[in-house]
Amino acid sequence: MEPEAAKKLWSNESSRIACRLIFDIPSYGFANFMTYGGRDLRSAMTLHPKLGIGQASSMRFIAAKPDWNSSGAERLLGRIDLYAGFNPYIGPTLSWKLLSELDHGNQILMPYTDKKLASGENIVPALNPLGFKDAYKKYLSCQEQLIRVNYNDVRMMPLVFKYQSTELTAKSQEMLNDQVEYLKYDKSIIKISIRAYAYDMAKAQENIALAKDRGEALKKAYTDIGIKEESIEVVPFNALTLNTKDENPISNEAATSRNALISLERDVAMINKDMEVNIPDVGADTGDD
Repeated sequence: MEPEAAKKLWSNESSRIACRLIFDIPSYGFANFMTYGGRDLRSAMTLHPKLGIGQASSMRFIAAKPDWNSSGAERLLGRIDLYAGFNPYIGPTLSWKLLSELDHGNQILMPYTDKKLASGENIVPALNPLGFKDAYKKYLSCQEQLIRVNYNDVRMMPLVFKYQSTELTAKSQEMLNDQVEYLKYDKSIIKISIRAYAYDMAKAQENIALAKDRGEALKKAYTDIGIKEESIEVVPFNALTLNTKDENPISNEAATSRNALISLERDVAMINKDMEVNIPDVGADTGDD
């Protein structure tokens, strides 16, 4: 293959949820490197052969000099088991090894045997370093803007307001911003419940009014990004907890007197699987080094 044509085989797909670095393997299929957002970034690689995997076998991952520079010893980076009907998968440790070798100008050979599809002969798909660096830079850049929270991080969120105010503290505002950004991409959320409290005013009616205003201020953060009002419930403040307030009108400055709780509910059938990916470290510690 001509060098210029080989360079075009690398491509990228980027979003706030996942980054993909894809290599089109001529006459074979494609390789897909992926990094997913979340509190801890998770990376993997899958191979997608057009003819699939016909039988159980094993695949090796070998770093070698490219065809135009054949000097130098080959090195085994790792190996994985193959299963009929399943695309080959490697976890973060081995996938980053492959990327590092490609970044150093080496090609990756991935030999395996398949009696059903190749009469027992070796099948050797390869990843070519030509054109890799530019696509790799885009892949790394994409990772810098991935959402760094997941559903479990934001499904139950306690917040704190500034004293006698509808404005959140700086830390709580940052937490809310993270949740709102996440909600732009998770379309499985079907209900948002808001419970806002106020015990920091001197009189009961003032607390009731402030709690309502706090709830509405939080609600606006969600409607501003297009979430429908019918999906948002502002739970009324329980005024019965303020019965003695007028008898002892002392405002409470503690954080617990001016907090809120946001809880999310979701439709499991609508979950974006890219936001819930489990990444086993397949292939780790199986190489020569």
